[in-house]
Amino acid sequence: MKWRVPNIPEKALPKNFSIWIYLLVFVLSTIFFEFIVLLINENSVLSNLLLGGFYLVIVPLFFSLSITGFIYSYYHSQLIKALFFNLNIKNKLARWQIWARKSIGLVDYCYLTEIDNLALKVMGLEGSQPMNPDKVMPISVIHEMSSSPLFYVFEKIIMPMKAKINSLSKIKVLLNMTQSSDAAVMILANYCRSNHININESDIVLSDCIPSPEIIHEWIDTKYDESILMINLVYDVKNQLSFSEYCCALLFSNVKKALNLSKLRVFRPLKTELTDLSDDIGYLIKAEQVEKKRVNQLWTTSLSSSALNILKETFFDINGEIIIAPNKVYPLDLNLGKLSESHAWLALALAADGVNQGQKGQMIAAQGSNEIYIMQVSDRTVQRIEENDELLIFPTAYFFSLVFCLYSIVALLAINYIELKEILSIIVLSTFLSVIAVCIPLYFKIQRYQEEFDKIWFESFR
Repeated sequence: MKWRVPNIPEKALPKNFSIWIYLLVFVLSTIFFEFIVLLINENSVLSNLLLGGFYLVIVPLFFSLSITGFIYSYYHSQLIKALFFNLNIKNKLARWQIWARKSIGLVDYCYLTEIDNLALKVMGLEGSQPMNPDKVMPISVIHEMSSSPLFYVFEKIIMPMKAKINSLSKIKVLLNMTQSSDAAVMILANYCRSNHININESDIVLSDCIPSPEIIHEWIDTKYDESILMINLVYDVKNQLSFSEYCCALLFSNVKKALNLSKLRVFRPLKTELTDLSDDIGYLIKAEQVEKKRVNQLWTTSLSSSALNILKETFFDINGEIIIAPNKVYPLDLNLGKLSESHAWLALALAADGVNQGQKGQMIAAQGSNEIYIMQVSDRTVQRIEENDELLIFPTAYFFSLVFCLYSIVALLAINYIELKEILSIIVLSTFLSVIAVCIPLYFKIQRYQEEFDKIWFESFR
């Protein structure tokens, strides 16, 4: 499934016939049937009061109802076709929203930068907001150490998460570094062993690059069963990086495992490009991963001015579906200086701090190599959407119209051509044939409706 879904308008419902048309058809049908009865056997019908009442009142009533029902059935058939089409659209969108709203649990997180309590300061909840545009900020304390800073870093970003790490049975560790270090895995394993942290060396995977947020798609779509601890170490004690340094650890788990440990959810990220950003942000809003009125803050990293302006036009609009105040948009490039693609994960940790500080739903927009990733974090999920299959497609009016019409014809023939004892069996047979005559064409009609809708739906992707 993809983020983009066809924008197919619902079909307008047909207008029913005027009640005066139904009344006219009813009256004319009654007169016509009574004329036929008198034409076939006037003497027998008029000479017997009981027989006359049956053939001139009851049977014409059945016949008139059947003809009127046939007229209504034409309208009902067009109505069902439109309702079936619209129901298909709603169910397709419901399935898409279920896909788009899938999330993983963010059990815990911790980060280290040159600025202490960075999230609180950026949000204006503590001290003054840091302003370091165009600077490259190292983590000074790391560069001042005479020995390897790994133990210090792990003490800062792993130890605060010890309790929650130990509460999970099996954890896969993604150790991502900007500088390759074969000893890092052993150092991390030794640190965890000496501090009784539930991480085994065999579960640590070392990488010299930071993955993009697209990896969250993989975790969600494969319905992973293991918990994942992502550790990003973005620093270099030998060479100065071209962007600001940071370290962070984020502990993810599936929603069921995370339920008793954290309410934080990271939703399926939107991957887009600058040329498609304006359109694709509309799909994100339509998905409503987080209740629209709860989206309160936007964190951005390395976005171009064009991308930032598109987001501002969308969220600063007082008539928009999601409204974010200008002072609730945080371009981290102004606070931390030059950033890299990897800073999306730091922004995620800062946004999680925003949720935990009571700032409601958070949105992150981060620049990748050629893509833009937009993620949402919240401690609440929107109520699950259920598909709706409740549509009465059986043409009840048509069925009874057909039955009444057959009964009327049988009654008409019974005057001269059918013995009375045969009427009951003929009525039963007529009813059975009516069921077949309705159900079989209905099955193929619904199949045709479905094929027509599927053709329109898939052609709209081209």
